[in-house]
Amino acid sequence: MWGIITRPTIEQRVRECLAGDLPEPEPVAVDPDSFCFAVFGDPQIHSDYHSSLDRFRQEVAQRGIDFFCVLGDLTNDATSDECDSIKLQLERVGIPYYVTIGNHDLFQADGWERFKEDYGPSCYPVAIADRIKLIFLDTADGTLGPAQFDWFESELADSRFTKIVLTHFPVFDGEKPIMWRLASDAERVKVQSLLERYGAYAWCAGHIHGLRHLQVDSVHHFTCGAMAPGTLDYGDPGYLLFTFAHDSLSWQFVELN
Repeated sequence: MWGIITRPTIEQRVRECLAGDLPEPEPVAVDPDSFCFAVFGDPQIHSDYHSSLDRFRQEVAQRGIDFFCVLGDLTNDATSDECDSIKLQLERVGIPYYVTIGNHDLFQADGWERFKEDYGPSCYPVAIADRIKLIFLDTADGTLGPAQFDWFESELADSRFTKIVLTHFPVFDGEKPIMWRLASDAERVKVQSLLERYGAYAWCAGHIHGLRHLQVDSVHHFTCGAMAPGTLDYGDPGYLLFTFAHDSLSWQFVELN
């Protein structure tokens, strides 16, 4: 017998995040003149608990990665066992990390409650070494919603930092159909307008399993690679590596083959 799973709406989740009751993750300590961090989406572990995170842990040691960001879809079905496993695997990488939420993380009725318990808020800012501001958004429903848009603009308006937005759904999807990007055309136009107005460096997304890169005016749009098991949408598992050095930011995609 099928039932309907109810969960908090995007407006409810965002209000919880912005109310101040969920502690925001602390900025990691890095060398302000030289640091690097990895960004990827969709570990999406199934009941066999396989992922590419053991291979990624080797990359961390080899490349001296300071921290990493995970852009949602931590598990496939958000069961308790899957949630326990991915939390342990992320911790075993051995460096600080930041997380936001994806649509698969809401597959169970208690998905939002479990995400909050394990990781805290789904939308929040983190300023790294007075150099870069990371702005994490909750797009797990394929939308931002009015409350998050207001907060998002206020964070983008801070001109002190290079700004990178990190979330689950992309704005632009290349050849993929509309289900693979933000659902509302009006929101997509508004997002791009705000990114341009406030000089954001990049919008980094997951959801599509593989690297996609498109520059729209001055803004980089990435899908950042995935740690999901099995055959991916595009290429091998991998991650986006950002390096800050000599007052400039660069990026490269690293395949895990």
